[in-house]
Amino acid sequence: MTLKDKIAELPSDIKPSFGTDLRDMQEDIYYYFTELDQFEVLKVEQTGNADQMIAAACLSTMQDPIFKIMVAHTWQRHLAFDEHWSEFETVEGGIIFRFLTWDDEYVSGEISFERAKLEVQ
Repeated sequence: MTLKDKIAELPSDIKPSFGTDLRDMQEDIYYYFTELDQFEVLKVEQTGNADQMIAAACLSTMQDPIFKIMVAHTWQRHLAFDEHWSEFETVEGGIIFRFLTWDDEYVSGEISFERAKLEVQ
């Protein structure tokens, strides 16, 4: 199921978020992923697209399976509203985390995680 499909399944009275909610989500993504060891936030932007309102890019040296556990935990504990959906997709060079969260309005987006090797000192 795609993010667009998931948005289409939402009740018709749930509309896209805008303004403060999107700015808050941008700030929260930046803050919570910056706070994690082995994560560096490269960008968090609003797209203007209702199918993907937030686009973020991060660099991570954390390895699986801990990586996915940390991302999912951060999402569920600090970012998602009561109702939410997310998925991971492995792509060349990294992982894309797509998300949708809603109550009266919804916020959708994706975070691209570029995977890097941890430098040994």
